[in-house]
Amino acid sequence: MSALTKAVPRDEPKLQLCMLHVVRAYDLTPLMRRIVLGGKDLETFDVPSNALGPYIKLLIPPQGVEPEWPTLSPEGRLVWPPVERRPVMRTYSVRRFDKTAGEMHVDFVMHGDRGIASAWAARAQAGDTVGLWGPGCPTSQNIDWYLLAGDHTALPAIAFILENLPETAKGQAIIEIPDESEMQVFTKPSGVDVRWLCGTHRSETLQDAVKATAWPSDSRVLVWAGAESVCARSIRNYMKTKPGLDRDRIHVLNHWKRGLAEGGFAYLD
Repeated sequence: MSALTKAVPRDEPKLQLCMLHVVRAYDLTPLMRRIVLGGKDLETFDVPSNALGPYIKLLIPPQGVEPEWPTLSPEGRLVWPPVERRPVMRTYSVRRFDKTAGEMHVDFVMHGDRGIASAWAARAQAGDTVGLWGPGCPTSQNIDWYLLAGDHTALPAIAFILENLPETAKGQAIIEIPDESEMQVFTKPSGVDVRWLCGTHRSETLQDAVKATAWPSDSRVLVWAGAESVCARSIRNYMKTKPGLDRDRIHVLNHWKRGLAEGGFAYLD
């Protein structure tokens, strides 16, 4: 084993390594592909009932090479194998987790061969092995009104949140996608409106829509957003100025950064 190590994030002390396999894979839309994962390790995997966009760290094996998986040291650090056999770690949202069926759904925005994860998803076949650490997620309780927002990469997480909110939940979801062909159908509380921003081609469109959203006064509001780094930071900084909106109810994630792969940029706190 290599001496190269990486600390497990402090807010994820219970991460566990699961070895899973592809059960099936299919296209949801022209640019979104679903990979259904299964395996015995899912018997001990769990997602809190009040989870907001639970995420996992996928360990994608190198193509054409028998992978060697990282281990967890007694100090809680990841110990990585040599580079030539080392899987690549990428963060993805859990789209659906069915403990009874022993299945986890993960949706990938497809970038062709430009992205390691999307290239793996494009060629994934039943029986292929993949590892994951997880889960991690913020949770919610005692919320009166939800503001959910994100670009195409955040669509799986937003859909998960909407499908798992109480039926009495109220709020607004704003989802930016390349065009109408990327719209998806999912269940949601009747009191949450969904607004699609299609083919805007402006990096400011999503953040402008979020900042223009008004919510009921004297309500306990929760904000969840996921987007490109610059947009996410703008939304987060704006929400920090809103009176009465406590920081523990602001969950804004930079899912990606233009021109950089994961690991080449810092995540928001």
